[in-house]
Amino acid sequence: MSLVGDRAAIAAVLSTIDGVTGYASRPSVLAAGDAWPLLGPLDRASGYSFTATWRVFVIIPSDEVKASEWLDAHVDELVEALLPVGFVDQILPVAVTTEAGDLLAAQITMRSE
Repeated sequence: MSLVGDRAAIAAVLSTIDGVTGYASRPSVLAAGDAWPLLGPLDRASGYSFTATWRVFVIIPSDEVKASEWLDAHVDELVEALLPVGFVDQILPVAVTTEAGDLLAAQITMRSE
């Protein structure tokens, strides 16, 4: 299990989506379309393997109507792009706190082995 490789793979597949830029870790300045994974729990699977749970954040437009439209247009693309690296369990709009104030993001909870 290479968590660094998993982060890079998640960033790479996110970057295949038009208007999304994937990063292996959170960029210091955030803009709409920026996306990065954050490792969650590592659960024991069979033998010595683990299942990693990831929270993937994608910054979406701050206006609620535009955020809803963005999610409507990109949910299927996000799920399909992430399939090679994990199984998407949930997509939830959340606030991401920054020095400049809160931004809206799609928080994707996904699992990988």
